[in-house]
Formats: sequence, C-alpha cells, structure tokens
Amino acid sequence: MRKTVKTIVFALFATAVMAQAQPIQKIGYLNAQGILVDMPEMKGADSKLEAFAKQMQAKDSMMVTAFQVKVQKFQEQVQKGEMAPVQQEQEKKKLEEEQAKIQKFEQDMQQEMAAKRQVEYQPILDKVNKAISEIAKENGFTYVIDATAGSLLFADEKNDLQNLVRKKLGLPDAKPTVVGKQ
Repeated sequence: MRKTVKTIVFALFATAVMAQAQPIQKIGYLNAQGILVDMPEMKGADSKLEAFAKQMQAKDSMMVTAFQVKVQKFQEQVQKGEMAPVQQEQEKKKLEEEQAKIQKFEQDMQQEMAAKRQVEYQPILDKVNKAISEIAKENGFTYVIDATAGSLLFADEKNDLQNLVRKKLGLPDAKPTVVGKQ
C-alpha cells in the first residue's frame, strides 16, 4: 500500500513538473489576403506589373505579326513557284529559327514577369510579415495561422489578429475573420 501511494505521489509530481516544462502555446489567426488587398502599395505594384505586361505583350504581338507576314509571303511564293527548292529550304530554316526566337522570347517574358512580380510584391509581403510578427510577439502568440486558405476549421474570435495587424499597418479595421460558423 505504501509503495502504491509513493508511486502515485511520484506520478503526480512528475506530471506537475512536465506540465510546467511545457509552455502554453497560444495560436492566433488572420486573413493575410484581406490585409494584402487593402495595402495601398499593392495598387501601385499591380499598376507597374500591368504596364510591364502590356509592354511585353505588345513586343510579342509585333514579333508574331511580323513572323506571320513572312510565313504568308513564303507560302505565296512557294505556291506561285517563285522559289527554287534550295531557296525554299533556306527560307524554311530562317522561319524556323525566327519561330524559335519568338518561343524563347515568350519563355523569357514569363520569367521576367515572375521576377518583376517578386521585386514589386516582396517589400509589401515583408512589411506585412513584420507587422504580423510584431503583433504576435507583443500579444504572446506562439503561432499565427493564415485563414485565407480555408483549412482553419475553428478558431476563437479572440485570437483573430486581423485588426491588430491592420492597425499596425495603418489600415482600417475589417470584419472579423469568421471561422467555424455556418
């Protein structure tokens, strides 16, 4: 009996020590997309990206139109018999090279757009992430989850950090991020 009491006391003591060793995890959440959309810097970044995309698309369109004109002219000359077979092969090779250049330009254009997007959006993302970090630390949150993806099934509204972060960024309050309500 005495052994059992000692075992129980030891178990309770060990559990109490373990509970003290495990810090309480405080988890907050917010809608990051809702914050980003309202950032004034996003409008400027979006405008710059749109202008850049239009510029690139205009250049691509000019290249494609010029190529189509050359192909049509080549086909007309072939149909009329104005080109010798050797000339046809040379011209066909030139057209294939030009088509490859257009394809490379389009691939490069996609890469340039991605790089431009990174340059324009990264400072904004950094600013928002910094504000989230500061709010989390100031309020004792161990983790902050982005509810934008929709994988957060339930959360207590008192852990919604949306308006605290928005206030830190100088944005107006938003409606609370409703989670777990139908």
